Amino acid sequence: MQSISVLTISGEQENDKDMVKIVEVASGYFPTQTWEDIGYVGKLSFEHDFKVVTGRESYGAFLFQKLISKIRRVRDSKKLTSLLLGITADPMVAMYHFFDRTNFKRALYLVHDYVDEKVGVVSLFQVNEGSSSRLVAHGLGHNRGLCHHVEPIDLMYSELLSSSTLQVDGFCEVCLCKLTKDRTDACNCRQ
Repeated sequence: MQSISVLTISGEQENDKDMVKIVEVASGYFPTQTWEDIGYVGKLSFEHDFKVVTGRESYGAFLFQKLISKIRRVRDSKKLTSLLLGITADPMVAMYHFFDRTNFKRALYLVHDYVDEKVGVVSLFQVNEGSSSRLVAHGLGHNRGLCHHVEPIDLMYSELLSSSTLQVDGFCEVCLCKLTKDRTDACNCRQ
């Protein structure tokens, strides 16, 4: 069984224990014994990469790619074998460049979660308190190999952040099969 190591990043979070509690609640959406335990690694303060202005407010923000690299370095330096999940209340932004037939342009997108098998980061920026554990659970689903889909509605459908349609178990049959079987076993559920 895998563990989750939680790292809080910069920001003015109310309490680091509250962040760990959010992860504990999020893991409760999954079948029992999906994760062995949740441990708090500590808090890191990184300098923001730039400022984001929304309305009249100005916030320090992180570039998604740089933040993931920093979390990977922390995981490697601490020689962790478990998932290292960084949580921040600050905005996290991905930058994309594209060509629009005449010029190269840059677009910025707010990223709320990214989780793979080894590291992850969740930004709780402008996420209400009631949805924060579902957002973390969404990222943890990616860690367990689940993907986005719309029908039937399940935890991996991102619109659940603003909806009350989450059912008791929260997962479709295919996702439940992936979570309860060993990932190397063949799953007989319909896809």
